[in-house]
Amino acid sequence: MLHYMAVIIGGGLGAAARYGSTQLLNAVWVQPFPLGTFCVNALGSFMIGFLFQTFESQRVPGELRLFLITGFLGGYTTFSSYALETLRLFSAGQVKQALLNILGNNLAALALAGLGIGVSKALHP
Repeated sequence: MLHYMAVIIGGGLGAAARYGSTQLLNAVWVQPFPLGTFCVNALGSFMIGFLFQTFESQRVPGELRLFLITGFLGGYTTFSSYALETLRLFSAGQVKQALLNILGNNLAALALAGLGIGVSKALHP
């Protein structure tokens, strides 16, 4: 039961952090490109790579892993929002912005997850 509570609490906190982050960034950046979601996905991807690698090299309780990776970062990253926003850009005829959103989110997520793993390995050899 403790495992489920770790995921539920982490997920709720991650979702609240995502909402706050995207609202703040989207209020500052008023453009068709969904910068808030892009930044959340990029940061979340970095953090999931970093924590995954860190937890591989350190003794970390399973509940903490579930809380941070499955719960918090699962609730924080927004690839479902990304998909909807991309489809909305296509529907609005903003094909260039939609394609940029697809390419940017995917490349940034992969690169930053890899960077997170690399930074963790450098800090925890």
